[in-house]
Amino acid sequence: MIPVAFIETTRLILRGLRPEDSTEDYLGWLNDPQILRYRGPKAFPSSLEGLKTYLESLDSRSDLMLAICLKDSGRHIGNIALNSILWIHRSAELSMMIGAKDLWGKRFGKEAIYGVCQHGFYNMGLYRIWAESPNPAFNGAVRSLGWKHEGTKRQAFLLDGELVDIDCYGLLKTEFADCPGIQA
Repeated sequence: MIPVAFIETTRLILRGLRPEDSTEDYLGWLNDPQILRYRGPKAFPSSLEGLKTYLESLDSRSDLMLAICLKDSGRHIGNIALNSILWIHRSAELSMMIGAKDLWGKRFGKEAIYGVCQHGFYNMGLYRIWAESPNPAFNGAVRSLGWKHEGTKRQAFLLDGELVDIDCYGLLKTEFADCPGIQA
């Protein structure tokens, strides 16, 4: 069944996360060391009950939390969010996880980022969206979308037993108009 879109891109449907998304596939993402390699919460295993509790609590949060689904099949392949929304400053932090490893490298993350930025700037009234990550693939995606490097948190992330830098990027609404967009 194809889900109802909250945000639609060329190949994706972004829809609200819901309790029924607490599946074995999603739980597998949260316990897969390869998927969690560049994510903060990786020191403790996740449980299906914990995932259900988290998804049930989303309505009480002020974050925009979306499931990334393939338009043609409805398959849930990851999540994207605008977190830490500061309405008075019109800014939010973008975070994302593509859990379907068979789809890594196919620019679905870049497409989802573009769609969420467009929504954030034009429908939510945001002026600045920022992100920070040690993940070279994520950082490459935001750079290719015109995001500006704003700084580096030195040796701030434990990766394979070694402390590495986290790169910080941001995009302003005025810069989004010049964004190169998406090419599938």
